[in-house]
Amino acid sequence: MSIYKMDIIHLTAENVVISNEPYISETDQSEDDIRPIDMKSQKEVREELDRLRKLGGTYPNINNIPSPTHIIRAEYDDVKDYRAAKDKYFKAIRDKSQKLNGNLKKLHDLNTELCREAKKKDDEEAIKNGTFYTPDDLEYLKIMNEKKKHRAEQVNNASKKYYANNKDDIRAANKRKRAEEKLDGVETNEFNKHLIKMSEIIKPLCLCGKKCEVITQKDLFKHSKLTKHQLFKSVIRLIHYERRNRKLKGVVNKINKQLKDYKRVVRQKCERTGKSFTITNKTEKETIIYYNDLVEPIDENLLPPVRESYIEKDDTSTRSYKTKLLRRQWFVHPLKT
Repeated sequence: MSIYKMDIIHLTAENVVISNEPYISETDQSEDDIRPIDMKSQKEVREELDRLRKLGGTYPNINNIPSPTHIIRAEYDDVKDYRAAKDKYFKAIRDKSQKLNGNLKKLHDLNTELCREAKKKDDEEAIKNGTFYTPDDLEYLKIMNEKKKHRAEQVNNASKKYYANNKDDIRAANKRKRAEEKLDGVETNEFNKHLIKMSEIIKPLCLCGKKCEVITQKDLFKHSKLTKHQLFKSVIRLIHYERRNRKLKGVVNKINKQLKDYKRVVRQKCERTGKSFTITNKTEKETIIYYNDLVEPIDENLLPPVRESYIEKDDTSTRSYKTKLLRRQWFVHPLKT
């Protein structure tokens, strides 16, 4: 048996004669490389794949590499150099085998892809010419399609019948499933337990007038971008800014009159077309920009200073207060004695 310029003759399991020739030589370093071929030609790819497979059959088993008899201990002064030479010898064989296996895998994958493309082209041509299916195949496909259609009708009718008989149970199960999905991962504590029901998460009403889900905080960012909420924020910011040196009631009354006037419908005339149209005096977005421009930057986390009330609290123990209370009760409830 000839293996890469060396002869290995296995006489018996105990008696093995190995030549002194090395396994790897300089002249055959490139034999396991892929030769220059047309990678799109299935024939050339197969021929090269067969050549490398035959070449791989001549390689020794990397798990049982014969000892390098050509490396003699007496030729090395230091045992470290002797071991390094043997390690280099074994490494060269393993590297060569791994390189060959890599090239084999590359050609095998390429050959598989070329076979698929060729089969696809043949099928497309056969379908185009009407020779892809035989008459027996067409008859079989026709029967299978009819069976599939009939089976689909049976399943559909059975599903409709089952739903009609179990409509309430199915709806309750779906409702329970949706509720479980909403409450999945939501931890109940003393701060949010009043916002969690068995089937849903309550969305509390924001001061701007829009509902917002605050437990999972999924709606907070989206809610903060709403025009209604932005308008509310701008109004509150303006109130805090203006009431520093003024009474709160006057500030609120002024803003209420402004907001009412901004919603007033006015008619404008287009100079280009000469036609007139109606619009609001100021839109909500324009109001937001206007109010934000009136306010200097402030820290919203800091509350405004507490001001003394301009309305004196009535003394409920006096006769005058009791008389006013009775008079008010009479006007509100005239039948009350």
